Amino acid sequence: MADRQTARHVAPPTELVGGRSQFTVPYAVDLTLTRTGRLFSPNDLYKVKDTNGDVVFEVKGVFFSSRCLLLDAAATPLLTMKPKAFSWHETWRVFRGESTSSKDLLFSVRKSKIFQRKDNFDVVLATNTDQSAPCDFKITGRRKNRIISIGESDKIIAQMHRKTAFFARNKLEITVNPNEDFAFIVSLIVILEEIKASRRRRRSSAKAAAGAIGWGS
Repeated sequence: MADRQTARHVAPPTELVGGRSQFTVPYAVDLTLTRTGRLFSPNDLYKVKDTNGDVVFEVKGVFFSSRCLLLDAAATPLLTMKPKAFSWHETWRVFRGESTSSKDLLFSVRKSKIFQRKDNFDVVLATNTDQSAPCDFKITGRRKNRIISIGESDKIIAQMHRKTAFFARNKLEITVNPNEDFAFIVSLIVILEEIKASRRRRRSSAKAAAGAIGWGS
């Protein structure tokens, strides 16, 4: 299986966001991601806290854009996450800093298949240019529980669990395994949440349109 992970060895995720010393540690990291968007602050999308309740990351939207920015605790932009327009695979691209230039592309996230029973996603690093090569990471599971693993292997690097209590329904618990980039993992979970929100908006629009047609008739 090692020969199927070549792309990760060329550009491991620990070098994707800020470098090994900043967002990787030799022990498991537990984080809580909470949706924070409000009527009067619509660009404030998420906050990520550690077990001490300290803010580690924030995610902000960009006005009049579909882009999201991942910021560290000092409000420094780390990543720009942007959906690809008209993508059957619901593809998102992630860039370094505030850039959206192809030279700063770090990785892409996309549905494993256009039509699939399970909501699985592939993560492909920008260094992986071989179209026939397997993905570098895979996200599997249901909306309430997600597993992130390396390529086609069984090596798990992170897990996500959605709280089910009504008062905590906007909270996600994330566990990142030792020596893995937790900024990278958070960006993947945020993208999944944004894809879910986009689907919900499309369903609402479709229902509204159908209702308008029925009322008009």
